Amino acid sequence: MDSGVAGVLNATTPLWSLLIGLALGSERPLRAARTAGLVLGFAGVLLIFAPWSHGSGLTSWGALALLGASASYAVAFAYMARHLTGRGTAPLALSAAQLLTATGLSTPVLPVGGPATVTWTGILAVVVLGIFATGLTFHLNYRMIADEGPTAAATVGYLLPVVSVTLGALVLDEPLTARVMAGMAVVLVGVGLTRARTGPARKPRAADTSGPPLSARS
Repeated sequence: MDSGVAGVLNATTPLWSLLIGLALGSERPLRAARTAGLVLGFAGVLLIFAPWSHGSGLTSWGALALLGASASYAVAFAYMARHLTGRGTAPLALSAAQLLTATGLSTPVLPVGGPATVTWTGILAVVVLGIFATGLTFHLNYRMIADEGPTAAATVGYLLPVVSVTLGALVLDEPLTARVMAGMAVVLVGVGLTRARTGPARKPRAADTSGPPLSARS
């Protein structure tokens, strides 16, 4: 299966998240701008990867597995929104608990990999990847789900191709074609629309003034 097809299938997570959220009743009411943003974001991913110019592979078992993985991510977003966030537990605590649990579950299988050579470079790589690429990302993920909802958090799947293409151009000197740049622009506009707020701003809750004045309570 071509990498372009894989990239497009991987970017279906926000669409799966929207469908699951609507089915479970956990998704916020859709507005025209938000719906257009989800569609535009996916269209931008199509422009970036252009799967029609590299081959097929949509009918392979690999494509089915990728589609299932993308849907599984959306199920995870919906589960976190329904059962974990919004219950008084801080996003930092939730992300730390999830990562500690994953560490505990993976520790027993470490001997299967054979002896490992410990170097300072390896330790630095683990620290950087563990703290910034994983720990910080999980914290922001829970915070996004709590503040904006699962579908808004899932739109990060649209931004991944933009970041990867940009890094490829800066670090590996890969070419940026007009099609890829147009796709990046469409993705950014789409993600921006998903975060547009067309309703009135939420006012802070008024303080309770039904009791006696503060001076009378002492």
